[in-house]
This record gives sequence, C-alpha cells and structure tokens, in this order.
Amino acid sequence: MENFSLPTATGVAAIGLKTGLIFPNDDIAAITTEAVKSFVEDKDIICVTEAVVARSQNRYISCSDLAEDIQKKLNLKPKSTLAVISPIASRNRFALVLKALAMATRGGKVIVQLSMPLDEVGNQVMDEEFATTRIRLKKVLKSLREARENTPQLNVLIREIIAALKLQELGYNILSIRKITGTGIADLTVRTPEGKLAVAEVTFANLEKAKKKAIEIKQDVDGAEQAMVIAVDLGHHKIVMADAETTDEAKTYDFGPQLESYHDPDVVYINELENIKFSHPITGIDYRDLYIEMIESGDAEGEVLFTNNPLKVYDRGYINGVCISAVHERDKLKELFTSFGAMVPVLTLQDIGPGPWGVIGSNVSDFEKGVLKLLPGDADGTAENIKAKIREVSGKDVEVLIFGDGAYKDPDTGIYEMADPHPAIGVSSGLKSAALRTGSKLKLQVDTLYNQGYSREEIGNMLKNKQDKITKESLGTTPRSVTSIVATLADLVAGSADAGTPIVLVRGFQYSRAN
Repeated sequence: MENFSLPTATGVAAIGLKTGLIFPNDDIAAITTEAVKSFVEDKDIICVTEAVVARSQNRYISCSDLAEDIQKKLNLKPKSTLAVISPIASRNRFALVLKALAMATRGGKVIVQLSMPLDEVGNQVMDEEFATTRIRLKKVLKSLREARENTPQLNVLIREIIAALKLQELGYNILSIRKITGTGIADLTVRTPEGKLAVAEVTFANLEKAKKKAIEIKQDVDGAEQAMVIAVDLGHHKIVMADAETTDEAKTYDFGPQLESYHDPDVVYINELENIKFSHPITGIDYRDLYIEMIESGDAEGEVLFTNNPLKVYDRGYINGVCISAVHERDKLKELFTSFGAMVPVLTLQDIGPGPWGVIGSNVSDFEKGVLKLLPGDADGTAENIKAKIREVSGKDVEVLIFGDGAYKDPDTGIYEMADPHPAIGVSSGLKSAALRTGSKLKLQVDTLYNQGYSREEIGNMLKNKQDKITKESLGTTPRSVTSIVATLADLVAGSADAGTPIVLVRGFQYSRAN
C-alpha cells in the first residue's frame, strides 16, 4: 500500500491496516506511525483498536487480584452474600468477572439478577415467548387469587393457570386458555415439546369424563394431533396428566415446591424451570448454567433470578454487598439501590479493578488461568501521543481515535454488541471539540426539487449554492456523535475475529467544531 491513493470522486473511505503482532510493553505510537507513515494525509483519522493499545500497556488483572480488590471495597466478610445486578450475558465479557465476585465472598453466596428476556445489549437470556407467557400467566394467577375470597368459582380458572404453568415447565408452548383468552374451544390449546398441536381438558378429579370431551374437541380443532386430560388438586398441590386416547399410565406432578414461586409475578425462579434450557440462538450457551458454574468455580453458592425488578434480590435474604454489573445502565441502577436505602456498599463494575474503567469493557485473556484484559489506561493521552508521533515522522496533521465496540445493532441476531462504555475509548484533541454531526437529507432535497420541475443542472446548482431553503428547513438528519460514528465505522472495518487489522485509516470524513 506504499502508493495508496483514492479516486477523486471518493467520499468517506475506511481501510483496515495490518501490523505485526503487538505484545505488552510495545511502543504503540511507533507501531501505528510505521503502519501509516508512507500514505497518511492531513485530516485523516487514524483509529486503533483498544485491544492492542491495552495489550501494549500490559493492562491485565487476575481473578485472584480482582477478588481481593472487590472484597476490600465491599468490605465483605467470609461467607458473605453478594447481589450481582443485570450483567450482560457473555462468556468473554463477564464469566471471569463473576468468578472473581464469587471468590470475594470467601465461601459465601452470589445471587445474580438477570433481566429477561434479553440483557441490555440484546443477548437472549430467556426464550422471549416463554418469558412473556410465563409472566402473563403469573400475573393472571395473582389477580385470580386476590379475587377468589369473594368468588370461590374462580378456582376453576386458577386450576387452568396452574396447569398451564406446569405444562410450560414440561416444555409445552401455551397457545390459548379458553376461559382467560376467549379463544379456542378447549380449556387449553398447546404445542407439545415434539411440535404437535394438542388440546387439553382440565378438571378437578374425573379424568375419564374429561377424556371423552377432550377426544370430541380434538376432532373439531383443525390440525390437532393429540388430546390430553389434566386433573388439578389445588388442596394437595398435585397435577395428574394423561393422554386421552391411549392407555398409557397417567403421570403425577407435585407443584407444591413451585407454588410460592408461582405466586410472585415479577420473577421466574430456577425451581420453575425444571429441565428447561435457554440456549443462546447464536452461541448455544445457557447463561444460567454458565454463571452458576462460574460462581461455583469461585467456591461460592450460586442463585439466578430472572426478573426485570432488580430490587427482588432483597427477597432472598440479607445482602452484604451489591455489584451493579450493567454497562450502560450502571449509574441509573446504582441510584435505584442507593435511593431505596441500601445499608450496604453498592458498587459498579467501573468501581472494581484499576481505573479509569475498572472491569467494564474487560474480556478474557486466559480463561484457564483466570486473567482479564482491561480497557486502556489514559486512552486520550495515548491518542495524543500517537498523533504527535505521526506528525513528527510524516509531517501530517491527523486525529487519532482508540475504538472499542461499535454502536450498531445486528438486525439478524438482535444483538447490540456494545459491551464497552463508549465506541470511542479515547480521542486526540481535535476530536474532543467535534460538534454533533447534522445536515440536511440530500435524498429528500433531490426528490422535492425534482418533483417541483427543476432540471438536473438547476438542482445541482441549487444544492451547490445552498439555495434550497424550503427543503433544508423542512427535515434534517438525526444529530450523532462524530466519535461514535467513526469508532463504529472502524469497528466494522476491523472486525472482531482474525482479520489482523487493528488500525483503520478513515479519510474524507467531514465534521465541524463545536462552538
């Protein structure tokens, strides 16, 4: 790329640049300068991934050192109970942090509150349909229980909700509950774990009578392949299920252990899930299992709560400390706990480990040895040093940006893959004063002027001379942060796998200074 040049009609261009391997204590300013010196131009933006910057700074911490820091900052005694609030679902980003948190309790307990169905960056924590149906069923159950005192007949509806909750635990998908949803002709219409459409009649005791009715209903439901009967004993907390069309032995289930959990409409507890797994559709990881495993590897007892009300952790007994583990919502959640009157220390991931970011944005360096790589220290200063080095060697005046995760959401996976606090971790002085990027919509201007009868030449001249006052004032673009745009562009170009292009040169990106 010694003779690198772009066509004169080029707008913004971003090119990934390969370097040699970068190790701890390497001179990142010299490496970056060497990579760009032969073709860099004034006003280029040189972007360097935070990963190699942090590595060159030797920014690592072990789980044992992190655990010691956590223990001191939260003042945790042996056998303490620690609440971990709203972490993202990520093996790379959080598993070792969780192990260190568990180690800090010194044989205690860690209660992890996971938001559902997704974490704050879009990772699936629980199947969305399961979560939505589960919470809806439990809310209806709560309403029915509150009204039952004056209307004993509501037990008929309660038994059907209980039956639906138990079927969900067994892997059935609840499609309708006739007396609740007003749809379907069976008490319950479900999809079996094998994918069959099934109808179920629910009774208090008489299975044989219910079998006949279930078979009749099945014949009237298009596509139904199975008829079921379910007897619910509310007094003894037993459920009996049978196939209405076979002589297979009925199965009995005890819902007594889950009853208290059924009565809490804000939380899905582990004892409600039985053998249900929520494997992430892309990674295949069940984060509930992974996080329990990491807690136990830190010699602590683990518990996971699925709830969007973080304060529910207080229902699980005395808490000795709280670690807010969200990335983007950390300050809001910390304020929630402190305003609620927490009498124990409340810290965020930014407060544990070395500054300025703590372990926010950290990722696994060595999983087996329990080592984390942190975000760079003094990223702004590092960017300024790289800028100065490039000017010294090439004579060119550039800006430098150290980038982390890009601020974009993948529409196919639903993941907003931004586990770093900002897309731009550090910037040189010129980018610090960049104004929000705004403008007028060229496509709207051209369409409007064309529809008004102007010719190609007239439209071109009007746009060039900014004479299109009506369209310019009618609709502008959404203001966006210049550094976030450039960092996201760099992250997309660099990739996160094995492209080997930790430096991205951005040319032709126009922006203005803030007043």
